[in-house]
Amino acid sequence: MNWLTKQNTLHFKDAAVGLLRSGWRIARGLFPLTWVSVVLLALIYYVWFWEVSAHANQILYSVAALWIFVVAVLLVFTLLGSVMVFGFTRRACKKMILEAKNETGGHVQSKYRVYNPIFLPFIAVDVELEEKSIERREKRRLFWITESLVPRERGRYLALHRKVTVHDIFGLTSITFVLRQGACLEIKPATSHFEMVAFQTRTSGDGYSHPEGDPRGELVEMRRYQAGDPLRLVIWKVFARSRKLVVRAPEPAIVEENDMFVYFVSGQDDETSASMARSFLAAFGKDKKELCFAADGAQRIVSDETDGVNDVIDSVGHRKRGGEDLMTVAPLVKAGAMAHCFLLVPPKMGKWFDFVKTFIGQYRVSPIFVVSVDARKENKQSAKASFLRRFLCSDENNKDEEAEFTSLCQSLSKLGTVRIVDISTGASTEYAGGAR
Repeated sequence: MNWLTKQNTLHFKDAAVGLLRSGWRIARGLFPLTWVSVVLLALIYYVWFWEVSAHANQILYSVAALWIFVVAVLLVFTLLGSVMVFGFTRRACKKMILEAKNETGGHVQSKYRVYNPIFLPFIAVDVELEEKSIERREKRRLFWITESLVPRERGRYLALHRKVTVHDIFGLTSITFVLRQGACLEIKPATSHFEMVAFQTRTSGDGYSHPEGDPRGELVEMRRYQAGDPLRLVIWKVFARSRKLVVRAPEPAIVEENDMFVYFVSGQDDETSASMARSFLAAFGKDKKELCFAADGAQRIVSDETDGVNDVIDSVGHRKRGGEDLMTVAPLVKAGAMAHCFLLVPPKMGKWFDFVKTFIGQYRVSPIFVVSVDARKENKQSAKASFLRRFLCSDENNKDEEAEFTSLCQSLSKLGTVRIVDISTGASTEYAGGAR
């Protein structure tokens, strides 16, 4: 009973703190003066009381009166602009509900618009989307600010909240309020290049199938050369003709769908892993066979593409407890499928590592970790950085990221096999130590 009382007290305190914070944000947003204007008005009061009243300084009197007049005029314009923006925007978008299905990185055409009173002097309108996982790109037209949305993460949204700030260009007056729009927005992970080799079973070190094993895995296929391939497997005739290194590769010994267990672990920066999960489900889950796939937060095994993608989308809300549901799902997995365990893990270390380690120790499995990266994103971020930032910080930041990634791969390699997949090309490399 005491424990329940403590829990209820904690919940009540959290709710009270949240309510106070919300009330403070609303009151601060509606308060029309900025901190700059408050400080300046306090300074004017000091000058008026100690200089103008005491010494009848007419010059300071004129300056103080002019300053108060300017602030009063800007305040009137800001109040009038806020009322107009709020009223006209609410009336124009009152029954507008955003219904769309898209993927990460796609463009969502939003018909939402915010009124812009350009005829009011010294007044500007800024609009910001509170959902940080969606990038807002606006276009300013005559009296309206239109927009398009670019989602950066997967997820579902039942509402979008836009923080509108009406202020003067001098930074003395400002009023902020939030406009809510109903939504039925579903964002799937982005599609990625996919190769079956990422989910093939282990083969012998020389690339040939085991003589006493299944006859699958003979050198009957060709693929592009990757670092570490034996030179004796290079097809030199193809190289002489096309100047491209191609090697003979064993036929991919892909495990049957009902003989493998694939689990998606959510965590920080897991969008690349989510893209790989979607590509895997598209390749293996169309026939609705006994596919053994699970994702964090779902606490179930799914057997088709649609359910699997939905679980991956919903896993975005379980990043803080990523990997925890492995222990819940594991008893539902067949023993044969557990022998071929694939874990799609984020490219950054997190709390999920401890849950994965506990799962491996309890069920004594040797999983294959699929770590997904995106070379396009890294190149784009480097290109957007300024010359000075690239010159001073780029090398150090890249070294830190590579060291963090290498440390993750080293830690995972102690628990199982690590495969690094570039979703921009589909190339798969088995980690054998060293940098990425």
